[in-house]
Amino acid sequence: MAGLQIIANPHAHRNRLWPLASEALRKAAGGARLFETRDPRELAAAARAMAKDRPSVLAIAGGDGTVTNTVTALAEAMGNQLPPLALLGGGAYDSLAPLGGPGDAEDRLRRLAESVAAGVDLLVEERDTLRVLVPGGPARCGFRFGVGLAVRFIEAIYAQGKGGPWTSARVFLRALGSSLIGGKFSRKLYEPLELRVSLDGDEWPRVPIYGLVCSSVAEAGLGLRPFRRATEQPGAFEVLGLTAQPRQLALEIPRLLLGRHARRDRLLGGIAEKVELSAALPLDWFLDGEVYPATSKRLTIGLGPRVRLVRA
Repeated sequence: MAGLQIIANPHAHRNRLWPLASEALRKAAGGARLFETRDPRELAAAARAMAKDRPSVLAIAGGDGTVTNTVTALAEAMGNQLPPLALLGGGAYDSLAPLGGPGDAEDRLRRLAESVAAGVDLLVEERDTLRVLVPGGPARCGFRFGVGLAVRFIEAIYAQGKGGPWTSARVFLRALGSSLIGGKFSRKLYEPLELRVSLDGDEWPRVPIYGLVCSSVAEAGLGLRPFRRATEQPGAFEVLGLTAQPRQLALEIPRLLLGRHARRDRLLGGIAEKVELSAALPLDWFLDGEVYPATSKRLTIGLGPRVRLVRA
């Protein structure tokens, strides 16, 4: 078994803006093998190499999209036997980065490398992953899936041309203000879906749904933790359907910030092992910040490999 290894995406937001990012990572973990993966082919090759090496820890330097692409490639190469993962962050919408601990990528990696070299026990949290199946397409694995409002919100962040928490926060505040007054931006975000939803074979009531999110982690970025039941039951994930009008949902934000229940007449929710979606039109969808274009009216969200997330 190999020791610490690193996957770094040079196209991730932080790495792209700072050409010396890879060199800084190498210095932070001297001797650790670093894979720079610029495209799916290079990522698949790195995953195959790790299937042979079996690293004791894999650190991922990149944003949410890098995480989901890496987990997908590892699941294809290694099945359910993924190495412990350390999330270093570095993307435009870095909502999974808090799972990797405090500090910037180099600080996290330095602490990790020192702990691995000294044989110190790491802090470990186990999390399920989601596996999204599209008819005729490859499966993809990640932690948070969404359609509708959630996709449009992420697209609005990317439309700013620059990422990071401040951009995300500005878009969030704009959406909140527009929702309170019924503005044009909120009307764009809240286009209703003609969507049928089945959780483990039980179909939801046929009511207007503006967005749907599945998550196996509590965090949603920007300090929001709306998925309070996401880790309640190992081998299952939380599902939330947004049924409230813009102003109604905006008034629920303080509850979500505090990790409390939203009103039942404004959200449909449940715990599931499998969710089946069918819509009148093909669905755009996202997985951990990566947006995928509409190719099918049907999507199935199940369970991917259960992973160990570590930090020092």
